[in-house]
Parts: sequence; C-alpha cells; structure tokens
Amino acid sequence: MPTSSRFLFRFLAVALLPFAAVQPLRAQNDPASRRAAIEAIYPLMIQALETKNYGRARNICEQAIAWEPQHPLHHYNLACIEAQVGGTRLPIALGELQLAVALGFDDAAHLQNDPDLAPLHRDPKFAAIIRNVAHNASAAAAQPAIVIPPAPSKATAPTIAAADSSGVFEQPAPAAFQDGVPVGLYLMSRYFPLTRTAELLAWYFAPDGRVYQNLRHGFSANDLAAHAGPRGQARANGHQLEVRWSDGRESKAGLERDGTGFIWDRGIFTAIGPFENPAAVAGIYEGDEPATGELRTLPTRLELRADGSFVWTGVTLSTSGSTQADANRNSRGRWELRGCSLILTAENTPPLRRLALPSDDEKTPIKPDRMFFGGAMYRHLP
Repeated sequence: MPTSSRFLFRFLAVALLPFAAVQPLRAQNDPASRRAAIEAIYPLMIQALETKNYGRARNICEQAIAWEPQHPLHHYNLACIEAQVGGTRLPIALGELQLAVALGFDDAAHLQNDPDLAPLHRDPKFAAIIRNVAHNASAAAAQPAIVIPPAPSKATAPTIAAADSSGVFEQPAPAAFQDGVPVGLYLMSRYFPLTRTAELLAWYFAPDGRVYQNLRHGFSANDLAAHAGPRGQARANGHQLEVRWSDGRESKAGLERDGTGFIWDRGIFTAIGPFENPAAVAGIYEGDEPATGELRTLPTRLELRADGSFVWTGVTLSTSGSTQADANRNSRGRWELRGCSLILTAENTPPLRRLALPSDDEKTPIKPDRMFFGGAMYRHLP
C-alpha cells in the first residue's frame, strides 16, 4: 500500500480514536465501543492491502462503514481499495469517492496525489469530484468577512406564508422525545454495505405517534393524508423503538439518543428544521451528490435569485407537475418559500412544491452549507 494512502488509515486510528486502543473488541452498542472496534480492525485492513488481499480489506472497511456510516474517511478508503482492484470495481470506487466528498472529505491535495486512485484519473467524473472537494475545502477555509447580500426590497422579495385557513403551510413539531418516542422532523442517512448504496430521506414523527417516511411536501393534515410513502405507528418498548407500518411490516431496533438526534435501525437521524427567512434561501446550489430522492439523477445547478426569480440548469418542469432531466434546456420562473416548502413556478406548468430544509455546518460562514430539496442534498456555493 503506498505511503500516501496509509496516512489516511493511520490518521483515522490515531486522531479519531486515541482513547480506544486499550479496549477489547466487543459488541458495538455505543459510539465509544464502535470506535474502539474500528481501531482494532484497521491495522488488519492495512495488512490486507499491503499483501493485495483486497477481498479481506474490503470486508473490514465495509464493517467500519456499518459502524460509522457518515465518516468520510471510511468511504475514501473503500474507494482506494476498489480502485486498486480495478476493472468492474472502478465505478464502485467512483461512487464511494463521491459519497466521501458528500460527507465532507476536503483534502484536495491528497486526493489528487494519492497513487491508489490513479486508475480513476482518466474518468471525467474524477475531475468533477476534485472540484467538489475544492468546494468543501473552500467552505471550511472561508473567511468570516464574506459579504452576505442584503435582503431584497419588499417589492420583489419572496415571502414566507403563514399557515392559511386550511393549515397547508404548517410548521413541523419541534424535535423532542415524548414517552420514549421521537417527535419532529429528521433527516435520516443510512448506508448499506452489501449493495454500496446510501439512503437520505426526510422522516416526520408526528406528536400522535404516527411516522411518515420520505415526506415530500409538508405537514398539514392534507399533506399527511396524501402522503404516498411508507407510514406507520411508533411506540417505545423499553430501549427499543417499534414501528408498525401500514402494510403490516414491523421495524424493531434499539434506539440510541444523541443530543436532539438518534441512531435507530442502522440509520442516523438528525433533527432538522425550516429556514428562518427567505433571504437565507437565496443563492446558487449544485445538486450532484448521491441521494435517493426524486431528483437523485439530476446533476443540476439551481439559482434562487434574491428578486424571487430562479434558473434551473438542465431541468424542465413538466405539465404533470414533475421534473425531467434535459441537458439542453433550462427552467425559469419564480420561486417562493412557504413554510417548509420551496415552490417553483415556470410558465405554462403547474407549481412544483417540495420540502426544502437547511443543513448547516456552524464552523463555516456559508449559511446554510447545504439544502435538502426534493430528496437530494444541494451544496450552497460561496
């Protein structure tokens, strides 16, 4: 294994888990023991790579991902493994690398000079990945002196509508726990090592115990009644959360609380709320990160202008109220934020209304860093 890539493995073990080396490998029931287990198996992965036992290295790395699905270095390391295998594994390597970047990997220099990734250099997607890493790095290094554009004038500014008489634009219940059951809106991320796929969905836990998975529009009685995704009823049973779905299925797993979020059924649930004002939404967004929503196949650029107009590059809005990828055409029209919904209205098409929620890293001055829209995570460009 080349020295440059080994650095990432060693950095992870030393910097992330300094306290865990003396702990034995045991059942992974909490973050500390999972991290201790990762430190125990990472040297075995390095040894497997040095002897070109890629199957063993892959299995170990996938176990680390199962324990810490949101840590970008695990996905980066799996990309290195698959790139070294080559052949039919190269697309998997690119996918893992894209996921690492989506999760925040920002070492552009290492990425460009890592010899383990040399088999990917000729693929056009690799150049796009480098650009995305550069964005992560620039966001992290951005200076507080970045000028935030002033709020647009009242005559042209988009608005946030209060709930109307039908409650169409109601806000979600605040994130909390009620009798051991979560309440509120959560962004759920989950990684499946066997299929190497990631899931990113909005879940809503209503105060009455009802659960709505992959929520698309809003939280009014009408929106929840029309919800087309999975729905069920949640209840606490000791340290377990149980959900009985409307199709008869049951999901049962231990729930581990983490601040206002929690881990359940291999998913990481992060509490998320609405934008505070329309001015915070305006900006330019790129949406080419892995996702599982309606817009997941659209590597597009969405410009939400402060005057209330928008340009969506590579996407057309159809008369059926949906979206279509079209590299040769753009959509133009007006946008407005109503509750938690971003509404895009183009000429001669019905409005497109989808959940739009901010996802922010407090360490950077870019507010927000990302926007979850239509099931995809969009990066907010500086």
